[in-house]
Amino acid sequence: MFDDNKKIGIGCCGMGCLCLFLGVFLLFDRTLLALGNVAFLLGLGLLMGKKVVKFFFRREKWKGSTSFFLGIAIIIFGWPFFGFLIELYGVWKLFAAFLPNLLNSLQFMVPGASIVLNTWPISVAVNAIKENRRLPL
Repeated sequence: MFDDNKKIGIGCCGMGCLCLFLGVFLLFDRTLLALGNVAFLLGLGLLMGKKVVKFFFRREKWKGSTSFFLGIAIIIFGWPFFGFLIELYGVWKLFAAFLPNLLNSLQFMVPGASIVLNTWPISVAVNAIKENRRLPL
């Protein structure tokens, strides 16, 4: 089903998300945030192959790519809170079109995820993402 590169890429993306999660909850630890970014980018490269360059450097995604890589640079230079905020904006611009597919997969494949995603505060954002592909802000 998956070749070895895709399996390693999924693992690297998972480790990157885990490091980013821990970096945020440990009061924006710069080392964990930088390690999470590197692992996530490595995982994307292994998952997508040569298409990752086309994904990041398409003309319509220049705002997202620029802010994502600028956020990584700001984190490395020592301003992890502001770098993470800029990076979050870049992630939103890059992956906003993919979020409805991800939410549908979560609801139907992961046991218990539909219960969590249907609770009141989360369901408002989930419905807005599925219908408009924008957050209700």
